[in-house]
Amino acid sequence: MKLNEKVHDLENNEATEVLSQKHVIGFMLCILLTAISLWGALYTAYSPKFVLYAVSGLAFTQAIFQLFHVQLQKQKTYR
Repeated sequence: MKLNEKVHDLENNEATEVLSQKHVIGFMLCILLTAISLWGALYTAYSPKFVLYAVSGLAFTQAIFQLFHVQLQKQKTYR
């Protein structure tokens, strides 16, 4: 699929855009969380135990965002 490609919805007989602002914001947020984790692991002087907890918390948050996105995609598909 191309960026911003329109998909035809047979039920409502209308075209919708595939890429929305929510997708872009979610992607940027995941990239930001990854960058913060990398910075925390490589460039901080905190104890390794604290860094492990912080990186684990950020990874869990990122996983929740991605699972929420997949769940929304499945709901749109089944309707």
